[in-house]
Amino acid sequence: VIIVFILFIPFLFLDITLFYKKIILITIFFIYNLIFLVYNKNRCLGMIIMNTYWEKEYSLKQELIYLFLYTFSYATLFFYIYFPFDLFIVNILFLQLPTILIKQTTFHGYFSGNMISIKK
Repeated sequence: VIIVFILFIPFLFLDITLFYKKIILITIFFIYNLIFLVYNKNRCLGMIIMNTYWEKEYSLKQELIYLFLYTFSYATLFFYIYFPFDLFIVNILFLQLPTILIKQTTFHGYFSGNMISIKK
């Protein structure tokens, strides 16, 4: 995430609305993860640091679905309905946490074909 924010810094100074800045940041996040999908077998920097791997080989379709859902999940940090982080809190408490407890994987991992990461 730090790399994404560093790449986003030049866009902070553009004379555009906050909404478009958020869209640019989310797009950079998506492209960042897409690069890892293509060039590093879908192991992002976080997985490398935490020494986690995918449990098995997943299809490109599953990986792309995961990437879209992961990006939407990340986007909940930047948009809200009633108060800041309300969508993020709903995402964490009512989507991610229950799915992790019940299915042993994240919401986006489960709905992209039960993709599970393991520690080696």
